[in-house]
Amino acid sequence: MSSCGRASIEEMGRNAIREEAAQGKDWFVRFTSATDTADRGLVASRLGDISGNREPYAFGWDAEGNFHTDHYYREHLTTSGGFWGEHRTVSACVRFEGHVGSVIATTIDCPDEPRFSDYTDEWVVVT
Repeated sequence: MSSCGRASIEEMGRNAIREEAAQGKDWFVRFTSATDTADRGLVASRLGDISGNREPYAFGWDAEGNFHTDHYYREHLTTSGGFWGEHRTVSACVRFEGHVGSVIATTIDCPDEPRFSDYTDEWVVVT
């Protein structure tokens, strides 16, 4: 920590991503509570075209039929201090998957394409 008692910009970035992931998990819980995720057609129609949507960027089912969504989180932070201020960009891709009454959050590799491959100082692990 710095001498003024605030968290480091690195920790502020990690916390920002983890807070966004917590909100994403809440979104997943609300969505799966309101949607029969076994009905793939219904899920696809409810999510519609998710290509430009922040929540989520992809979805699917595993071999056992468990529904999952993939989410991308990115934050750019700047501390005060004008020219001397610190800058940090952090991001993460997270998969939320429903398993027998619970939600599992796992950090996954992001797709290798623009938006996901833009410069990042740190990829944050969210579990």
